[in-house]
Amino acid sequence: MGQMNAYGGEKSSEGFRRQWDTAAYVQKARDREQQLKLDEENEERRHKGLKPRPAKNTAPKEPRELLEARKDAVRLDKMVGKSQIVQASSAAAGQPGFYCKECDITVKDSLSYLDHINGKKHQRILNRIMKVQVETVDDVIAKLASLRAIKRRQMDKPDYDFYEQVKLQQQLDAEKKLKRKEAKKKQREAKKSVVASDQPDEMAAMLGFSSFGSSKK
Repeated sequence: MGQMNAYGGEKSSEGFRRQWDTAAYVQKARDREQQLKLDEENEERRHKGLKPRPAKNTAPKEPRELLEARKDAVRLDKMVGKSQIVQASSAAAGQPGFYCKECDITVKDSLSYLDHINGKKHQRILNRIMKVQVETVDDVIAKLASLRAIKRRQMDKPDYDFYEQVKLQQQLDAEKKLKRKEAKKKQREAKKSVVASDQPDEMAAMLGFSSFGSSKK
């Protein structure tokens, strides 16, 4: 009987760490790289009017998806001034810039990064084609109807009261004006106090007396 682990089960000889099939992942990476090279070569052959080369792998390909609008905004400033450790290949390792995890490359600036994620190579990695879905007349009518419904709901909301907003703005303006008056009044009083404190010294100087300050020399 084998040894028991802390949970009452039989202890495995392979240890508690998860085992990864390294050979399978290496083969997948090689197949993907070969397919990308073949697609690029066939694209050049089509431009030249030549027949594309057949794929070496005869297994059926997964159906590619059409292009869709992004649901999340691309924030290029979220990593500015920060360092990030990535598991990149030898070509992308140690280079500053914007790193693409799907394609395992690093580009130098934000414009190149946007061109890359919108480009054909990146979309091919994500199993997409550079085509969008063709909308029919019924789809356009349904979209316009939904937009009109959203706008109607926004207009029907009693949250915004024009006269109430005007009254609130007038109150804020009156408070600001009162604060400015109080600040000017304090400045005038401070100037008067300074002038009053300087008058005895001026009178003493005119009469020929010394200053009424300290007797210490």
